[in-house]
Amino acid sequence: MDIPNYRIRPLATVTIEVDMAMFTYRMNYGQKIRVPTLMWYLEGGDQRILVDSGASLEFAEQIMGVEAEGIMTFEEALDHVGVTPDDIDMVIQTHLHRDHCVHTSRCKNAKVVVQEKELMFALSPHPVVAGLYHRPLLKDLNFRIVNGYCEIVPGIELIPAPGHTPGVQAVCVRTDQGKAIISGFCCVKENFQPPEDVREICPVLAPGLHNDALEAFESVLRIKGSADIIIPQFLTVDCIP
Repeated sequence: MDIPNYRIRPLATVTIEVDMAMFTYRMNYGQKIRVPTLMWYLEGGDQRILVDSGASLEFAEQIMGVEAEGIMTFEEALDHVGVTPDDIDMVIQTHLHRDHCVHTSRCKNAKVVVQEKELMFALSPHPVVAGLYHRPLLKDLNFRIVNGYCEIVPGIELIPAPGHTPGVQAVCVRTDQGKAIISGFCCVKENFQPPEDVREICPVLAPGLHNDALEAFESVLRIKGSADIIIPQFLTVDCIP
């Protein structure tokens, strides 16, 4: 069987202003950055696959309570890659924080792939982090539950990467430039490339937002050593084509 090489297409519907410390554990407090909430379309196989589904301007402002700017609607974003929400066969949820799954229910024909640990936690989150989840977004989704590592389709592997949440999964994609991993946990490039003075002690940085900082650190370190191309879950605005 021929295994396809995929093209990873980043799509964004909204940008939000956040504190850099959300991404970099114990660093960059008070440094404001603007980042898009991203989803990724995996182009090249037999199935139309989306990784996460991003947020909307209305949701970011009214539910998340953050300063946001709209880029385009979900439908307009998918139109850039030539599909509609009804065309999507599969949504791989890296995790179920509210800003990663706002539009998932619009993909009415899709199986929604999630780690069992993540779904169980999202349905009954600990009070400390309960505000990061929004249970109505999970209603009536057609879940396909996985446990641990698996090859979900030829050329796309799911890798457990817990710490940011209990059931984060990174998405490893075969491309013509090598093995690319969408990290899954909320991070930026600095998590994998800390400043030189920090790198002497810590080769990577844990996400600033986490359930378990030590577990998150180990996941960042493992992902860094597993890929030819590392794609942080958040990119700066000027990185989006």
